[in-house]
Amino acid sequence: MILNPNAPNSYVVKKGDTLWGIARKFLNTPWHWPEIWDKNQRIANPHELYPGDILTLDYASGGKLQPRIRVDRKGYGEPIATLVSFMVWPKVLDEATIKNAPYILASRDDHHLIAEGETVYVKNLRNAPVGARYGIFHPDKALHDPRTGQLLGYEVTYGGYGRIERVEATSTATVLEAHREIRKGDRLLAPVNEVANLKGVIHAPTTKVRADIVTLFDAEYISGNYMIAVINKGQRDHIEVGHTLGVYTPGRYVVDEVETCKRKSGAVCSQLPPEKVANLVIYKVTDRVSYGLVMDASREVRDGDEIGNP
Repeated sequence: MILNPNAPNSYVVKKGDTLWGIARKFLNTPWHWPEIWDKNQRIANPHELYPGDILTLDYASGGKLQPRIRVDRKGYGEPIATLVSFMVWPKVLDEATIKNAPYILASRDDHHLIAEGETVYVKNLRNAPVGARYGIFHPDKALHDPRTGQLLGYEVTYGGYGRIERVEATSTATVLEAHREIRKGDRLLAPVNEVANLKGVIHAPTTKVRADIVTLFDAEYISGNYMIAVINKGQRDHIEVGHTLGVYTPGRYVVDEVETCKRKSGAVCSQLPPEKVANLVIYKVTDRVSYGLVMDASREVRDGDEIGNP
């Protein structure tokens, strides 16, 4: 744990804050924030901070100074959450889930591209209440483990979402939002409420982690911050929600000017060590893959970058 030498004595939580961003103000290694959390205070869940709450960095009494964070509850409204907006729609689905999902048969006017406000007809819709909202997606490329070649699932692209109006053999829905193209054959998926996972503690893994980024989504900045990355490790590899991992770019190959390459003159013969370029906070874990949010990126994060301990 490394304290930020420029850490403020106190901080007032603002609307739009994230737990990671606040921890960064106090620590150079923000995933260590649970280690300075005051376990005896009345606010048991640090994820339930509200705009207006005051955080103070102070030190516990005892044989040595031990930093802790004290919270004065003064805020109200919606609590802050680092990852909540990323936890509704999965980005990788298995073949069975896609095959069994309801799909758009046609629109009322039989348009090739379906726009907001249009009525669509849906097949294979089961046990859906009228008024329920469903994401509309279509499968894109197959994703394979870059090391083993094993099929991990299929990357999906969300075009928008619709509201169920009538449930029958051929059901009816209305497209409420269309962010991308929506076509015949696109599938529907109910949202997944996994906000409860936010109560998990952001922490570094205690075992060795080695993985690869297999795909990236939703780049917000060129630096890579707030990209969603999918890695080729999951529950069976002991990845947990809240794990903070490091993102590393493979070291480039260079010509060693001192040791003679065993290849012909001018050959590239030595590889530099991997370079850490970002942190990755895991927010969803399945059997084979996990989803993470890229934080603290010092350069763009790419498909194929390696994942290790922070």
